[in-house]
Amino acid sequence: MNNEVEKKNLRDEIDWVATLVPLFGVVVLGILFMIFPDASSAVLEGVRSFLGDQFSIYYAMLAVGVFLCSVYVAFSKYGKIVLGGEDSEVEYSNFKWGVMIFTSTMAADIVFYAMIEWALYAQESYLGELGSVQKWASTFPLFHWGPIAWSFYIMLAVAFGFMLHNRKVEKQKFSEACRPLLGDKVDGWMGKTIDLIAIFALIAGTATTFSLATPLLSAAMSQVFGIENSKII
Repeated sequence: MNNEVEKKNLRDEIDWVATLVPLFGVVVLGILFMIFPDASSAVLEGVRSFLGDQFSIYYAMLAVGVFLCSVYVAFSKYGKIVLGGEDSEVEYSNFKWGVMIFTSTMAADIVFYAMIEWALYAQESYLGELGSVQKWASTFPLFHWGPIAWSFYIMLAVAFGFMLHNRKVEKQKFSEACRPLLGDKVDGWMGKTIDLIAIFALIAGTATTFSLATPLLSAAMSQVFGIENSKII
C-alpha cells in the first residue's frame, strides 16, 4: 500500500510536459537525422548560417551584458551573500572546484579545439577586411574561452545556488528561478514555456559539445594508442 502511494506521489511530482515533449522531440529529430543525414545537415547549416548572420551581434551584446551583470553581482552587496547561509561550511576546495569545472564542461574542447580555433577564423575572408588576419584570428577565441564565456555559467550558478541553498526551493527548474519576477505565473503556461526553452537549449548545447569533442577524443586515442580511428571508437 505504501509503495503504491509513493509511486503515485512520484508520478504527481513529475512534470510530464517538460519530460515528454523534449524526449519526443529528441527521438523524432534523431530518427530524421538517421534517415535523411544529408538533408538534415543542410537544414542545420542553413539555420546556423541564418542565426549567425542575423543575430550574431545581438548574441555578442548579450554576452557582454551578462559579463557586466556578473561583475556587478560580484562587487555589489549581493556578492557578500554566502550560498548556503552564513553558517555553511565549505564542501570543496578551490582546486576541486576547478577540476570539476574543467572535467565536466570544457575539458575536451579546451584541450584541442581552443588551440586550433584561430586557424579556422584565419580562413574567413572578412578578417582580411578588419586588418591583420593573425591578430584578429587570435582575438576571437577569447570570446569562447575568456571571462565573457564564463559569465553565462556564473549567472546561472548564482541564481540556482541561491534558489536551492538559501531559499531552500526543492524544484530544480529554470522557471522557479524566475518566480521572484513572474510570481505564480511560473506555475502555468509561462513557466512551462521557460522550462521547455531551457531544456531544448541544454540539449542543443550538449549536442554541440559532443559533436566537437567526440571526433577530437577518437582522433587523440587513435594517435596515442596507435589504433585505427574508426566509427567504433
